[in-house]
Parts: sequence; structure tokens; C-alpha cells
Amino acid sequence: MEGDPYARWVELTRGQSSDAGPAGDSAQAGLGAAPARLRLGRVVSAVPLTVRVAGIVQPTQALRINERLVKGAKWNTKTTSPDSQYNGLTGPIYGPVTTPHGMSTGALEQLTDGQVHSTDTTIGQATVEQLSLDLEEGDEVLLLTEDDQVFYIVMKVVDAV
Repeated sequence: MEGDPYARWVELTRGQSSDAGPAGDSAQAGLGAAPARLRLGRVVSAVPLTVRVAGIVQPTQALRINERLVKGAKWNTKTTSPDSQYNGLTGPIYGPVTTPHGMSTGALEQLTDGQVHSTDTTIGQATVEQLSLDLEEGDEVLLLTEDDQVFYIVMKVVDAV
């Protein structure tokens, strides 16, 4: 039966099912049992999210997305701006300037024409929130897949400059 394609198919299916757990997960998951493949795709629609991969439009149900790309994603940051300006303040300022963290220590340099200028601003702790989906129609994305049925959107990619 050496050249029999059906015998080869049976051999392959036995080999694939022998290491599967009760949920269909491979007992060798993470150990290279099912090699992952990288694919490039292009966003067809942001809402609902659909991506064209290898000429086939994948529906939202077939996609998993990096949480940093979705609306509402949050992460902690520290923001430092060495050349910041506070604009739009009006009215006189009298006496020392205080903040929730104490007295101003010289970062506040001058007040001219209703604008406060500072040479440095540091926000020690902040929460950044993604206000919208960070994918638009036409964006190119890098995807990861094991079976070309479920695609994991890893990141948006752009041409090198």
C-alpha cells in the first residue's frame, strides 16, 4: 500500500489525533507540535473587523486581535515631555504655585500673555486608553496561524522608511 493516497491520509490523521487532548489541544502545545505560520493580511473593514489573507476575506469570527489594538485597551505609562507648554490659562497668579504633589520647585518658569511655560513636564503615573480601534481599511497586518482557520493579529505593519 506504499503508493496508496488513502493509506497516507489515514496515517496522517492517526498521527495528528494521537497527541490531541480532550479539548482538541495538542499535548505538545508550545513544544512545536503544530508549527505556526506567519501571514500578511490587509484590513478590508474595521467595523466589523475583516481581513483579507492570501486572497480570502476572513470574517470576524476567525480573527483574534492583540489587545493593544482594540478600543478600550489600557496600560500604565509614564510620560515625560522635555519641551512642554501649558496654554490657555488666563488671569493673574499670586503667591506660590502648589500642585497635588506639593510646591512648585522651579519647573514653572514664566507667565506671559496668559500662557504658562515649563521646560519639563513629567506625569509620573498615567493610564492610557485606546479611544478607537487602531486599524483602518487598507492597513497591513501581521497574522499568526496554525491551521489557516483562526488568525491571530499580532500587529499592524508599515513600510520601512
